[in-house]
Amino acid sequence: MNVIVIVSDTCRRDRVGAYGCDWMVTPTLNHLAAQSMVFERAYCASFPTVPHRVDCLTGRYGFPFYGWEPLPEQFTSLPEVLEEQGFATQLIYDTPGITGANCARGFSGVRANLGQSTRGSDLIRINDEAELPCDADRIRSPESMLARMRDATWWEGEEDTFAARTCMDAARWMEANAARAGGADNFMLWVDTFDPHEPWLSPLWYARMYYPDYEGQDFIQAPYDYINDNFTEEEIAWMHARYCGELTMMDRWVGEIVDRFFDLGFAEDTALIFTSDHGFYLGEHNRAGKHTIVGEPWPLYEEDAGVPMIVYVPGVEPGRSDAIVQAPDLRATVLDLMGAEETGDVHGRSFLPVALGEAGSHRDFAFSSGYLAEDRDPLQTRIAVRAEDGWSLHFHPNYEPEVYFIPDDPGETENIFEGNEQQAGRLHAAFIAFLHEVGAPEATIERLSSYEKRSDA
Repeated sequence: MNVIVIVSDTCRRDRVGAYGCDWMVTPTLNHLAAQSMVFERAYCASFPTVPHRVDCLTGRYGFPFYGWEPLPEQFTSLPEVLEEQGFATQLIYDTPGITGANCARGFSGVRANLGQSTRGSDLIRINDEAELPCDADRIRSPESMLARMRDATWWEGEEDTFAARTCMDAARWMEANAARAGGADNFMLWVDTFDPHEPWLSPLWYARMYYPDYEGQDFIQAPYDYINDNFTEEEIAWMHARYCGELTMMDRWVGEIVDRFFDLGFAEDTALIFTSDHGFYLGEHNRAGKHTIVGEPWPLYEEDAGVPMIVYVPGVEPGRSDAIVQAPDLRATVLDLMGAEETGDVHGRSFLPVALGEAGSHRDFAFSSGYLAEDRDPLQTRIAVRAEDGWSLHFHPNYEPEVYFIPDDPGETENIFEGNEQQAGRLHAAFIAFLHEVGAPEATIERLSSYEKRSDA
């Protein structure tokens, strides 16, 4: 069997119509989900962008060992394993971190649409007149946003946006390979688009779908900070509309891939997986962004940690699953689908039995975190542990622990740690056991040996 993987950056699970958001416009993903196994409890593991992709490609939980850095040389990458066994692999992407992190390593074909980062624009304008549409001190990285706006001055229409270019490259690849005698076989196509990651530069009419009469500053980026009294309700709602508009535009162009998938006959012998790396706060928990980078570490609440995982397998009845799955499981699942042998040292396990309806559960716990480096204090994020029975724990050596029961509090808004210390201890013990299982440094384990705030913090 062949496999197509589509990774969309910063796609909140609860902002996809197929996951119950009835006011979001995501017809492509809804159509795909109606014919697929929809995983209700997929979570990020290593956070954020590059660490997630390294997890996917190596099949390992990276956050106990390394952070935002190139794919480690000592571990094989998924395309390398496939290439050794005679499969063809193609990567088509515009996500900026992939280049610097060497995540293209091992792919036999690589197509990059550059320009999403401050390094890598293929065309520049001299003496451009781009201006931020909002106050520079109200968003993160205003200079980077200006650079992206300068790049966008080349765009003549929506088809020039990064999501459109990347998805159309993938669609043309599918057309070319489907046209070959006998059709393409024994391949993995990996499509990686940065949308709906900011800057939110989709045509304004997309945002107007969600807030038609807004008048005010145009936020194409979030502050990556607490919103407090720094933003009005209308401004936060517009920021939300900008994000949703970008997601809807991404959905439209992913539709070019999905249409060809079904129209050209790929659906008969090819699996298709759609997923993301993490979510984004859009006013929830008094935050806008996904982390503070240099400020205090934020918890990875449901809006930030929950990701879509939609898996189409030919001939399999569609359905929904509440099994816990994470990024390191993706590699094992792809190999399982393709009938390839795992030859590396991995942590992930194939969730294909769940996708086939042959198993009801997969993992007892989900572990999500930024880098746990011994010299990083405070940690980049607070550690999140989620149990199959619905309990969650967020902890950090410098902060008070938080406990939630997600079935009763899906937004994790009311900390019920007091009175539920036993649950906190159970989840923390599972995390420590996980660190031992993956071989985390003893110093890291020792430093995180308690879920309660350190007395010296």
